[in-house]
Amino acid sequence: MRRRLGSFLLLLALGAACQAEPVTLTPRDTEPATATRQDDDPSPTTPLLEEVVLGTSVQGRPITAHRVGVGTQKVVLIGNMHGGTEANTYRLMVGVLAHFRLRPEVVPEGAVLWIVPTANPDGLLSDTRLNARGVDLNRNADTRDDPCPDSRWQPDTHTSEGIIPGGGGSEPWSEPETQALRDFLADAQVVVSYHSQWGAVLAGGCEKSPATLRLVETLRAATGYPVPETGFVAYPVTGDLTDYLAERGVAVATIELTDKVDPELERNLEGILAVLDGLDAILAEKEENP
Repeated sequence: MRRRLGSFLLLLALGAACQAEPVTLTPRDTEPATATRQDDDPSPTTPLLEEVVLGTSVQGRPITAHRVGVGTQKVVLIGNMHGGTEANTYRLMVGVLAHFRLRPEVVPEGAVLWIVPTANPDGLLSDTRLNARGVDLNRNADTRDDPCPDSRWQPDTHTSEGIIPGGGGSEPWSEPETQALRDFLADAQVVVSYHSQWGAVLAGGCEKSPATLRLVETLRAATGYPVPETGFVAYPVTGDLTDYLAERGVAVATIELTDKVDPELERNLEGILAVLDGLDAILAEKEENP
C-alpha cells in the first residue's frame, strides 16, 4: 500500500509554511554562495539530508539543492524558474522540503530526491519572471537540435504578454543559473519542473518517451491535474529545459499549478509520493525503451 501523507496536523504545519505572503528568503538564499561538496557515491555513513550549492545567480545568490535519501536513482524537483511571477512554485517547494525533512524515511531505498526551491532567486526577489539580465531561464536551454523545429532555441521568446527580445539569452546556456542546472541534471533520471498557471501536467520532449508518459500518467492520477492532448499551445515555447532533458533520455514532466497564488501543496505531495512509489516502473520503461 502506498505511503500516505501523514497526519492532518502535519499538513496544517506544512500549509502554513507556504501560504501566499511576501517572499522572504533565508540568508543562505540571498548572500553570495560559498563552495560546498557533493558526494557522488554516498557511503553508509552519508546523512539522509544534505544541502548543496549548485552555482550562483547573476547577482551572486546561491542556487541550492536539498538532498533526501542516499540512493542512486536520482529524482529532481525544480521550482521557480520564473521568479516572482510564479512565486507559489517556490512556496510549494518550501512545503515539500519541510515534509521530507520531517519524514526522510519515505524516500524509498535506492532513490535519492533532490529539491531545488528556486532556480531564479534574483527574479524571485525582484518580483520578475526573468533573471537579472532579462533572460527567461526556461528559454535558455540548448534545444537547437530538437526534432520539433518550433521548440528549438531562439534569442527572442514569447509569453502571454507578447515577445521578449533577447529572452532566450545571447546563446544557449548563456546564464549562470541554467549552467548550474544543466550540470547538476546531467545524471538525473526523473525530473519534474513546477510552473504556474495552466493547471495541467505536460510531458517533456517533442517525441514522448514511454518513461515520460508513465511519469505523466503517475502524476495525473495522483494530483488530478489534466493532461491536455494538444500539449501547451498558448504561445510558442523555445529553449525549454524539459525538452532538452527529454532528448537526453530523462523521464521529465512539467506541472502547471492552477493559479499564481495557491501552492497546492497537498495534491502535489501526493504526486511526488506516487512518483517515488512508482519509480521502479518508470525507470523500467527507460531500460526497455532506451
